[in-house]
Amino acid sequence: MKVALFPNFEKSGTEELLGKVVAILEKNCAEYVVHSRPDESDYSDLDLAITVGGDGTLIKHAKAAARSSVPCIGINTGRLGFLTNLDADNIDLLEGIFVGKYKSESRMMLSVTAEKNGKEVYSGIALNEAVISSGSVARLIDVDLTVDNDAIDYRADGVIISTPTGSTAYSMSAGGPIIDPAVRCLTVTPICSHSLTARPMLAKEDAEISLRLSKTSRTIAYLTVDGQKCVEVDFDTKVTVKKAPFDAKLINVSNNTIYKTLSHKF
Repeated sequence: MKVALFPNFEKSGTEELLGKVVAILEKNCAEYVVHSRPDESDYSDLDLAITVGGDGTLIKHAKAAARSSVPCIGINTGRLGFLTNLDADNIDLLEGIFVGKYKSESRMMLSVTAEKNGKEVYSGIALNEAVISSGSVARLIDVDLTVDNDAIDYRADGVIISTPTGSTAYSMSAGGPIIDPAVRCLTVTPICSHSLTARPMLAKEDAEISLRLSKTSRTIAYLTVDGQKCVEVDFDTKVTVKKAPFDAKLINVSNNTIYKTLSHKF
């Protein structure tokens, strides 16, 4: 088995836990390499990617690994660790991978593009969510949103388009529903809407969602994908969000379900 390790040494405890992971890999005769910098990452001939850090570390590498259909497992040294499957207390369960005691979970992702005056200015993949918001200054924006060909207008601090995986992240904090990752859908969640009737909405998994700032908006906004600010958005910018052509694959060796994780973490 060929394994790549992606540690985040900015997280306290990563170095110590990495040593334990390496010991397990060597015990099971796995071929492994440790990548300390992102530009060293190569997923094309791997059997497994292991991240040691927080949820952000897992999201980053799970998306990259998904392009090569490589499964990924996260070991938590961060704070919440909602997506990561293991931590220091149950690291021995990692051996289950070598004896077939694990599950592979497919996680729907989003394809996100932005076009301005017909020219593409951003293209990327999201495991959690894509967000249009007014940025660091709390200011209402008017967003013209369409689901396929049906229009919905929002006046809010922003709009979140999330996957079921992302339903327990920013979308949940904004009042969106918690969705089992096995359910295939998109969630539209307004952020601090200025309308009493604006509510989170579920769309079918193959829906195409487009967002533009209304010409009546008096401010610019920003497109943020999985917590990373990507591009400035004005009324000439069209953002399109739809299901990505491939899924992320997350390995579960702890038998945790979303319901057990919610009970334990929250």
